[in-house]
Amino acid sequence: MVELRKAPGMRERAPGLWELIVESGRDPITGRRRQVSRSFRGSARDAKKARADLLAEVGTGRHSGADISMDDLFAHWVVELERKGRAPSTIHGYQTTYRTNIKPALGRVPARKVTTKHLTDLYGAHQARGLKPATVYQVHACLSSMFTQACKWGWRDTNPAQWADPPSRPNVVPMIPTAEQVTALIDAATASRRPEYARAIFIAATTGVRRGELCAIRCGRDIDWDTSALTVGHSMVDLPNRPLEERSTKNRRVRPVALDEFTLAMMRAQRDALAERARLADVALVDDPFLFSDALDGSEAWRPSMVTRYFARLRQRAGLDELDFHSLRKFMSTYGQDLGFSGSQVALRAGHDPSVAARYYTGRIADTDRALAHAVASLLVNQDDGVERSRADGIAE
Repeated sequence: MVELRKAPGMRERAPGLWELIVESGRDPITGRRRQVSRSFRGSARDAKKARADLLAEVGTGRHSGADISMDDLFAHWVVELERKGRAPSTIHGYQTTYRTNIKPALGRVPARKVTTKHLTDLYGAHQARGLKPATVYQVHACLSSMFTQACKWGWRDTNPAQWADPPSRPNVVPMIPTAEQVTALIDAATASRRPEYARAIFIAATTGVRRGELCAIRCGRDIDWDTSALTVGHSMVDLPNRPLEERSTKNRRVRPVALDEFTLAMMRAQRDALAERARLADVALVDDPFLFSDALDGSEAWRPSMVTRYFARLRQRAGLDELDFHSLRKFMSTYGQDLGFSGSQVALRAGHDPSVAARYYTGRIADTDRALAHAVASLLVNQDDGVERSRADGIAE
């Protein structure tokens, strides 16, 4: 029997059939040595050239990385997001995107073998089935962040999403409600069976607080009744199949917000309404009740999802289907700048993240914020017919 030939990194399995072997380092998770094996037919000289090409290919990092699937990478990535303190709603959004639009196609694929072509094909398939460009872009953002983290961990050498081009998102003109439209919503809520929503809409429109932040306001902890200031440092998180949870704000910052006399009157009226309801039910309020609560003792905050559902019905009655609750936040931000206040000042009030202004913000209630508060609230209060504050007083009652 003829003994077949061997050479470093080469083994002749049959006459003219070679197995080329190249070491590709160690698995970053298990620590085991790894190698790339490839079959080649031809002469020994040609096999040596083919192995040299394979060495160069391995040198590019294409065959390095961890032996884990995309499902495993996503699970590790979510744990990392939780460690970094990302908002539960943000993590939930990533989980929904991955489960719906990534897992069916790539879930079982080894993470180190995913290429840019895989991703562009995935984007194209989603576009072909009618997925909106903004949703496809969310898929891209999720994958890009996952692979960036994999590179940081040494599980991949490159990020394939870096060169994948998602579809361009259309430039959508934001829908900014006018003062008349916000007033129409307030009037519709006042006439409904839940007039407290009129106060909630007014407060959201003048302070620019987010939906979850509005629900998390407590009468004692967050409202300084003497200095007319609101401290926004908490938000209610309302996720499917999970109990309502109180956490820090979206960007994990605490911000002071000045209150004008009209908004403070709305808050005082809501606090008094809580006390009156508890008195009629012969129930004692908790020590620090939520400003907006359906519990007789004020111990449970409104659920943000409940606010969304009510607002959807309210806007339909008012004939303003194009608006959503977030439009109230845009109202404050847009008209605040339109009234002459700086973009940084408006951003600070709304809890946005102006990189430079926030760094030098001292945390006290600035005079410009007080003026901004009064200016925005004045848009919603009737002061032209000689009966100043008539609308505000009507809502407060």
